[in-house]
Amino acid sequence: MTLEFHPAVQSDFDAAIAYYESQGGLHLADRFEREFRDCVAAIAAAPTRFSLYLRSDKLRRIHFRSFPYVVVYRETPGRLRVLILKHERRHPHFGAARR
Repeated sequence: MTLEFHPAVQSDFDAAIAYYESQGGLHLADRFEREFRDCVAAIAAAPTRFSLYLRSDKLRRIHFRSFPYVVVYRETPGRLRVLILKHERRHPHFGAARR
């Protein structure tokens, strides 16, 4: 199965890394990056394992363990597409227009 990322996910990721680096240094930013990678690996291993997002029948989400972030993704035949990386306090519809 192919795993791909919406281009805006890189901006979401860069902003989060910059924030955690400024607040807690490289160690905290590295922890955030590891958790993001763990989430992506879990999605790739079992995409239907995670809950649906916003009453959608196509979007799913996975929560980070130690950070208040979620990764929102969509599964289509033969493809997983990560659409959103967002802080849990962002508006629920943040990034909803991404496909």
